[in-house]
Amino acid sequence: MAVAFNLSLAPALAQVKGRSAALVVDGNTGRVLYARSADELRFPASLVKLMTLYMLFEQIELGRMTYKTKIRFSAHAVAQSPSKLGVVEGAEIEVLDAIKALVTKSANDVAVAIAEHIAGSEARFAQLMTQKARQLGMKVTTFRNASGLPDRQQVTTAREMIVLALRIQDDYARHYPLFSTRTFTFNGETYRNHNTLLFRYPGLDGMKTGYIRASGFNLVASARRGKKHVVAVVFGGATAARRNAAMQTYLNNGFAKASNTRTRQSTVALVGKGRTAPEMVAAPTPQLQVDEQGPSIEVARVRPVRVPDARYKHAPPTSIEALLDRTAPPTAEPKQTAMHVAGAYQIQIGAFQSQSEAERRLVTARARAGAALGKCTPVTHEVKQGEKTLYRARYAGFASQEPAAAACSALKRLSIDCLVLRADQ
Repeated sequence: MAVAFNLSLAPALAQVKGRSAALVVDGNTGRVLYARSADELRFPASLVKLMTLYMLFEQIELGRMTYKTKIRFSAHAVAQSPSKLGVVEGAEIEVLDAIKALVTKSANDVAVAIAEHIAGSEARFAQLMTQKARQLGMKVTTFRNASGLPDRQQVTTAREMIVLALRIQDDYARHYPLFSTRTFTFNGETYRNHNTLLFRYPGLDGMKTGYIRASGFNLVASARRGKKHVVAVVFGGATAARRNAAMQTYLNNGFAKASNTRTRQSTVALVGKGRTAPEMVAAPTPQLQVDEQGPSIEVARVRPVRVPDARYKHAPPTSIEALLDRTAPPTAEPKQTAMHVAGAYQIQIGAFQSQSEAERRLVTARARAGAALGKCTPVTHEVKQGEKTLYRARYAGFASQEPAAAACSALKRLSIDCLVLRADQ
């Protein structure tokens, strides 16, 4: 077993050949403004806590937790190395305090307590974090703990950390302002945010610092000035001061090149209480607590979708997908093929706030899972929900539930969420 473990570890270790890396992205367009070693494996250190917080925000939006939920500290949690709050075993804190403790003090004991509350154990939580990373398109990031404390199997890249940063801002926009918390007071003691640029760089609104000896000083930062938005990551600073100086330079140069116009599609999690998993909805202003299955919805229209043929291997990417897929062609127009609606059962892969986004997701699913989808037909269902309109993205043409369920299972193995529904639902 020891030999097998070492063999499985060797490839990852062999690729972590340096500490420094950087990436600067226009948050409005998703365009990469600067990149250095952006796809080289690096140790994330406490940047891991960005995913810990993403997982926590998801639980809140699923209705399983609130800001006032109590989180208990186990013996394992209180035994973590600093930085930490230093509470005793059995102590409890509210979720809102836990979030602020991660954002400001980067408290390792709090990260573990969150992990155990959500998943039962930190090891299981790390598995769920890695699974979530794959769902977000982060293909090489591997999480081994909730805090970022040293583990040589815990790796990421500058590009994938930027993807995670953008997804936090898109998916959980109402929680994102917590990343700008400058100080946090707990048990009579006030902690100052480790991200000191919050105090002196105009427009900075978050996100997270990180340090272990193997990684050097890391930082993911987001800043807005006027209508411009720049997101950047720096890995491997020799000191916190030098890392901060580099970040300021990257942000300044980024603002000089960034666009004033928002063109990047946001992706936000639309969830209601009691759901087992969130549906993904594209929207510049997320409405997170809408129950899509509520009585106010009525199916208004079903439209066939024109999709590329099999020779077009890459759908026109969103900005985040473009960050992840460096081989995708720019925006070439694919050949189009007309489709027709048929079949008693359908597979739904999401609900979106624009027709174009629903169609794009169908194209992307076909590109990734053409064999599983076979000759089934891509369609969109336009539905009304109060004053809002949603577009359900579906594949139709399944004669019975069994082949639809088999296709959906194949999609899920590719980390594409789906539901099997009757065509009249």
